Amino acid sequence: MPAPYLGNCLCGQVKFQLTAEPLTLYACHCTDCQLRSGGALLLSMWVHRDSLEVLEGSPLLVSSIANDGRERKNQVCPACQVRLWSEPVHRPALAILRPGTLQRASEFAPIAHQFVRSALPWFVFPEGVARYDTTPDDPAELVRLWRESRQR
Repeated sequence: MPAPYLGNCLCGQVKFQLTAEPLTLYACHCTDCQLRSGGALLLSMWVHRDSLEVLEGSPLLVSSIANDGRERKNQVCPACQVRLWSEPVHRPALAILRPGTLQRASEFAPIAHQFVRSALPWFVFPEGVARYDTTPDDPAELVRLWRESRQR
């Protein structure tokens, strides 16, 4: 189904919509993402920042410093603390949405897995999905793979 895609936090205080198609969706298995998610991987859906529209509530902008020294900015629900999306400082037109916050999250599947060298040994990779030992040489590869997958 085409956009808009509705989303919300766990408690429902913050509701939003994604008004345009995502640019890509991938899974990262680096140890930072494992710690951030508390799981085996972290899903990242790149979207145009201006395609995110808050419908109800007010997410809280939380800033932190990553292990590599870069500033991280995340929009979180002030009540349940669910991270809805991040706003990369060095890419002001981009937001990285957490696709599990979308009401129709099952309509989306990652087109690639990166940092597979740090993947937990029991994780089973799906057939036919791109894998990168670290990251692709060119991040545009993730956008290209997404477009190809959506055309099928």
